[in-house]
Amino acid sequence: MQIGSRKAATAGITLLGLLASGSVLAQAAPGERPRSSLGLAVVAQKSPYAGYDTDVLPVPVINYEGRKFHFRGGSIGYTLFDNEKTEVSLLAQPHVMRFKRKDTDDLQLRQLDNRNLSAMAGAAVRHTAPWGVLQGNVLAEVSGHGGGIAADAKYAYPIPTGKVVLIPGVGVNYASSALNDYYFGISAEEAQRSGLARYRAGSGVAPYMDVTALMPLGAHWTATASLRRTLLSSAVKDSPMTRGDHMDTALLALTYGF
Repeated sequence: MQIGSRKAATAGITLLGLLASGSVLAQAAPGERPRSSLGLAVVAQKSPYAGYDTDVLPVPVINYEGRKFHFRGGSIGYTLFDNEKTEVSLLAQPHVMRFKRKDTDDLQLRQLDNRNLSAMAGAAVRHTAPWGVLQGNVLAEVSGHGGGIAADAKYAYPIPTGKVVLIPGVGVNYASSALNDYYFGISAEEAQRSGLARYRAGSGVAPYMDVTALMPLGAHWTATASLRRTLLSSAVKDSPMTRGDHMDTALLALTYGF
């Protein structure tokens, strides 16, 4: 287990997004605006890349909710429409995956090229109803890493249980072939250097399940715990760069809302 490694920053962005989403869902009553918050989280994630350890990382939590602009767990949004039940916004955020060859213990993967974080931009929608919350986004890669499209759709249902709000959710993430190939494909040159088989990744769909628990600690403080399991798509599982068929992520956080 490694503490504070740079590659774990992707885990921080992933679960801070879940943390921000959970805070918004827990305050999803009509007419009530989400609160801005500051705090600290500890995130743990097991990367799908072979030879990567489970990483544990302290990450600052910064969520800002303005009239038009918002910053939620690493994503920046501009609200186009909001009638208290439905919000439509423009969105920019990083694609939470990267590969650094020096961070793997696998000797063959050490011969491959690095894969960096990608910038994504697109649109997002969230609809709140008595039966739960639906949210989704469609994003395009805009940082010159081969292009590609990512989309995400999720359903969640906040359940008050005394002082704790439980928010179970299920969702699905889509990544196009261009995006998957950048992160999990192996070129002919890399295959020759490493001895791994050449691999061109196709598009893929990855379902996930998560649960978030929020416990208010007075008027301003909130403790949060989140768990997520993502089932890797066949395009990712079949890559010589990966091991296993799922990815788990966990988070503990303490935030101050205002």
